[in-house]
Amino acid sequence: MKNTRITLLLLSTAIFISSYSKAQNTKVASVESKNFERFEEQKEEEKLKLTKKELKEFDEKGRMLKHELYLCNPGGELTVRSLRSTEWKDEFRIVEVSKYDETGDRMSRYKTFFLLLNNRKTKVEFSEFTKSNGETFNKTYKYNKIGKPFKIKLTNKEGKKVGEELYKYNKLHEETLYKKWEVNSEKVKYSETKKTAYTKAGYLASSESVIKDGQDTYKDIITFQRNKIKEHLKYKNGEQISSFGGAKASYDPTKARVLIDFNNKKGGMGLWHNEDEYDETGNKVKTTQMIDDDITEIIHYKYDKYSNLTESLRVSYEDGKESGTTKETVEYDAKNSILRKTVHKDGNMISEHTYDYKYY
Repeated sequence: MKNTRITLLLLSTAIFISSYSKAQNTKVASVESKNFERFEEQKEEEKLKLTKKELKEFDEKGRMLKHELYLCNPGGELTVRSLRSTEWKDEFRIVEVSKYDETGDRMSRYKTFFLLLNNRKTKVEFSEFTKSNGETFNKTYKYNKIGKPFKIKLTNKEGKKVGEELYKYNKLHEETLYKKWEVNSEKVKYSETKKTAYTKAGYLASSESVIKDGQDTYKDIITFQRNKIKEHLKYKNGEQISSFGGAKASYDPTKARVLIDFNNKKGGMGLWHNEDEYDETGNKVKTTQMIDDDITEIIHYKYDKYSNLTESLRVSYEDGKESGTTKETVEYDAKNSILRKTVHKDGNMISEHTYDYKYY
């Protein structure tokens, strides 16, 4: 029997290595995933509703070229929520990201240039439709010798300077001063200053921020004790509007308990623990969850010949009786990529996730 177990274990290891090698050599060109869900108002015989769709594209080096995300809005319509594309140049990586609201209208667009040598931002072209009515701006970055930014210049589409950010650091390269100003499309000036101080031992000592936004001035003053907030005061136009004097917490091991909440149905206080069982190939096949001596949940696992998890069945218990089941299934293609996931609650499918791959 012992020799049989060793043989099975070696065979399982060989299969896993072969499967892993196959997966490592697989080059995904694109994958489209769709998520379907059942809403509470739906009948059991009705089809699940498409609530999410994603598309990802990759180059032959495995670098992402495109990411599209679509979500279902409150009206039940699937609309674009974000688009991301990456262009790889000899010296630059150019990332363009657009965000959309629930109706599919674009709210912002950012095009960022990164140096491949050190992954630093050099320039950002952006427009935010809620703040500047879609007007395009540019940010250019300058760094110190250790790679920390010390100046960021903001210009409009005509090249006129309309904002700036400045940073200063101490000998330990910790930020001690941050200053920012900018003028928006309505010619309203915004400014921000933040000063940070440290103790001789290297702990945070204080932080003071001042923000001027149009006619209003806001001030935050924070004092620290061993990097924890001791006092936090807030002011608006010179009037104190908030104060926080810190909080103390203590731990009494004689009163410590573990609180478990299963499916929001039953809470229990006591000693919580798991008991796991494995097959001869080392795969976990069963988990029993208990509070004291009472079983609260048993999970059964199934695998394919490559040790990929194909099914997990959760059986919940209350007062020693079965109270519900949740089954998750997973299907794979010949390259061990996930093709389909499903979730069944008490025998009824409540969600489905599908994947469509293209390979190089």
